[in-house]
Amino acid sequence: MSSSPDDISKELQELKRKEKYLEVINSFATILFDAQSIHEIVWAVAKHAIAKLNYYDCVIYLFHPEQNRLIQSAAFGPKNPSKEFIKDPIKLVPGAGIVGEVFLNGVGEYVNDTSKDSRYIVDDERRFSELTVPLSYKGEVVGVIDSEHPDKNFFTQQDFDMLTTVAAMVSTKLAQAKANEELLNYKANLEDLVDEKTQELTQQNKEKETLIKEIHHRVKNNMQIMISLLNLQINSSKEKNEQEYLREFQNRVRSMAIIHERLYLENDINLISIDEYMLELSESLFSSLGSDEKIVLKHNISSFQLHIDYAIPLGLIINEMMTNSLKHGFKDGQKGELYLGLDRNGKSIHFEYKDNGVGFDPLKPNENSFGTDLIEILVNQIGGEIKLNTKQGVHYQITFTV
Repeated sequence: MSSSPDDISKELQELKRKEKYLEVINSFATILFDAQSIHEIVWAVAKHAIAKLNYYDCVIYLFHPEQNRLIQSAAFGPKNPSKEFIKDPIKLVPGAGIVGEVFLNGVGEYVNDTSKDSRYIVDDERRFSELTVPLSYKGEVVGVIDSEHPDKNFFTQQDFDMLTTVAAMVSTKLAQAKANEELLNYKANLEDLVDEKTQELTQQNKEKETLIKEIHHRVKNNMQIMISLLNLQINSSKEKNEQEYLREFQNRVRSMAIIHERLYLENDINLISIDEYMLELSESLFSSLGSDEKIVLKHNISSFQLHIDYAIPLGLIINEMMTNSLKHGFKDGQKGELYLGLDRNGKSIHFEYKDNGVGFDPLKPNENSFGTDLIEILVNQIGGEIKLNTKQGVHYQITFTV
């Protein structure tokens, strides 16, 4: 059975209506895709509703829970005389007016004659038709899209259906934007908190470093007092053996005092420039023990930073070795040579000391035994291994790991 002309006409009108519907929905989907922030979304929708739906105006309200108010957040039409500006924005309590009731109930509606509806609230001027749909996501109403027109009976069921679909799309996009903004705010707050804590820790570390530097300075000063007192004792003593014993003890104290002085001057409170320290210590020992110009010091010391847990024992080791060499290693008037070597390979440290003096038999007890025993104790303290050759002078090799 063939269709009548009237039926065909109705079918064509329905197809055109659906085509228009799909075109409008697709256009809103496109503008929503480009909008990212809540501000961009509501303003894009308000403007697009006027252009695409031929509405007289369009106002979007968003709910602000901290104020318990629906606030006009975007508008296009008489309420929007200039770019993204709302003239005298209205703030509504949920339930007030048609907009407030739609928000409260979560159900949209369109009014054909607002003069007969007591809920109607005049904004900038009275208009006789109003279309209002909620913006809701997962059961939570977050705002309202509202449009008014000066003519009565302007909006139709088709307008209502179309704007309801648009509202669903907008609600989803707003939820995504809100989640993104909350994430960005959380990230920003977290970064601020990290910056704040970092500044606090930096300040605490500076204060700690200042305190530790001051402690090193005071320790060095106290050791200098000890060195001065020992010097007075040496000068007042009549016994040569006692003088030598006190001078050896004085040099041990000085080897540690130099480290504390350097730590006070270094940028790092735990590391010292080991090459500078070893040279300063050796010069101090030459001066203290009164070595003549016939004994010379050669060295090959790599430049690197060493922790005080290793530098202090190493300094005492050098003190004992050089003291033994300068006091007992050479006969009167004999020319001699001392050698200091230090090298680093990754975490492994290799220290070498030798002289070309008379040497000694490590198996026979002698006056150097205390210094030799102290060297072994200090090497064990840093977890090192020691090799000693005394056939031609003295040759120490010590390896340890940091």
